[in-house]
Amino acid sequence: MNPLELFQDPTVTDVLVDSTKSIQVVREGKLQTIGEYFSDDLELQNFAKQQIRNANGRIDLAKPFAEVNIAGEFGQLRFHAILAGQCSFGTQVSIRRHPVKQLSLEDLLTLRTIDNSQLQKLKEIITLRSNFVIIGATGSGKTTLLRAMLNSVSYQRIITIEDSQELKVINAIELYARPKNADGYGEINLDMLVREALRMRPDRLVIGEARGKELATVLQALNTGHNGVGFTLHANGSTQAITRMLGLLALSGLEPSIARATISSAIDVVIELNSENRTINSIEKLVI
Repeated sequence: MNPLELFQDPTVTDVLVDSTKSIQVVREGKLQTIGEYFSDDLELQNFAKQQIRNANGRIDLAKPFAEVNIAGEFGQLRFHAILAGQCSFGTQVSIRRHPVKQLSLEDLLTLRTIDNSQLQKLKEIITLRSNFVIIGATGSGKTTLLRAMLNSVSYQRIITIEDSQELKVINAIELYARPKNADGYGEINLDMLVREALRMRPDRLVIGEARGKELATVLQALNTGHNGVGFTLHANGSTQAITRMLGLLALSGLEPSIARATISSAIDVVIELNSENRTINSIEKLVI
């Protein structure tokens, strides 16, 4: 059986093949282990290679990991694989389904992801063009919330910048990073895309997830007049988020004192999500 068929269940959001003996699914936010699908690692490798080739991606011993988007009968899927060998003892496959429906902030209220007070605060953040960061663990709903907030102002010129297509904001201009080719050339990273996007007169600039030097470029832009910017950050709590941002700014050579001042003056609001129930823990002014 093709593990992609597990997405026939509309409640399944992720399929995780951690080895030939262990396949897990995320169903309604809960991780569940199910039966075996592959007889050995070679069969799993062949499955992963075929899916990536079909999507015009590349994975081999020289580049043992890859991520592609797959469109088909099971919706839009993000397919990530790491081959056994240099990076992992066994082949690893992680597949996530992008939401079919574009949820609004009102939809999140109906689903009890947010309450009335939080709805008003989120609308205020958007209306006042505050610069915000959404933090939380994997699977806490950061992308879902960011998309809903941006869809409320889809009439504006929004430019989204991502490693792979996840946000899919209505009417947004979408820019994606690109890895090096087989000869080691052609890389387009997030920092390069941020610099280009700033020249494209965005009403709002959005980073799917800040994870490198692009954070310094974004924050410096905020300190020179851009506003209404949002991004997500993998962190558990505001303290960890600040530490993470300081670490990312250090990659760009900023001194700790300058980095702290840059964060403080650039970001207005931190929205923290709860990974257990995908609700909002807090919406607070950044204090650093």
